[in-house]
Amino acid sequence: MGVTIKDVARASNVSVATVSRVLNKHSNVSDETVEKVTRVMEEMGYNPNCLGRDLRKSETRRILAIIAATEQSFYSDVLRGMDEAAFAQGYDVLIATTHDDPEHEMHLLKMLLSHSVDGAVLLGAKQEASTISKLAENHNIALCLERMEGCNVLTVTIDNVKAGKDAVNYLISKGHRRIGLISTETRSQSSVDREKGYRQALKENNIPFDEKLVYLGTYETESGTTGCRYLLGLEEPPTAIFSISDMIAIGAMNYAISKGVNIGKDVIFFGFDNIAYSHIFVPHLSTVEQPCFLQGKLVIEKLINNIKSEIPDKSVYMLPHSLVLRESTGD
Repeated sequence: MGVTIKDVARASNVSVATVSRVLNKHSNVSDETVEKVTRVMEEMGYNPNCLGRDLRKSETRRILAIIAATEQSFYSDVLRGMDEAAFAQGYDVLIATTHDDPEHEMHLLKMLLSHSVDGAVLLGAKQEASTISKLAENHNIALCLERMEGCNVLTVTIDNVKAGKDAVNYLISKGHRRIGLISTETRSQSSVDREKGYRQALKENNIPFDEKLVYLGTYETESGTTGCRYLLGLEEPPTAIFSISDMIAIGAMNYAISKGVNIGKDVIFFGFDNIAYSHIFVPHLSTVEQPCFLQGKLVIEKLINNIKSEIPDKSVYMLPHSLVLRESTGD
């Protein structure tokens, strides 16, 4: 028979309740006792029956992070922030991918209904806003990176409208008035908001909007290549191109380079996200940086507060972005 919590308590010369408090990371146990009990558990090879404890307490101290895929490199910083914040409060983060499948996403969200996790964070939800809002009435759910219009749920993101406007305003400040936009046919809220920022910048600078300067594709690098081919093939091509993601911008610059365009002089490029490739690719890409680590950290801190509170916080928190200027804009 394996080592029990009573065996650990006896060997540590403390009560079973004290061992339980150590296991559950309660604050009302001295550091000395925590250290002693932890050492005894390691020496005795004690493994707590997590399933039984979870069922008795109706909590798992686990939070589910649902993402579309792991390929997007900016997710790594978000997940690192989530994990650090969760670990600090005795929680674990479980990561699951949906590959943009709404049915798979709903299958994962049902872990909330079965009490397999205490909360869930969606990084780019595929459900309708009304569906997420309904689930959030009885379960702890948060959105991170992507807000959803009309969704009544805790959200941590940036102001994508202002970020898009700031990027395009910078291009205008460099003397450019014919500015191309490469966005996506997928109507994610961030894409819509960044396009809105593009339009606002043009309007505020008395530059007419020209729909011929807008190309809608996918989030893939190849879509940036196709978009740039289209834009530079126009009778009056743009002298600056804003892409709603770095991967799209890199694809666009690849095409421009293949055609002998002097990037930073003949045509300037601006991306979004400040992924690692943006400063590895040559010429280095000017981009909008969003605080990925801080977004991940804050969403977990707020979600854990909701788990512990009877009155959930369903606010939208927008963290500040910044412009990172490099060679692609002649900087």
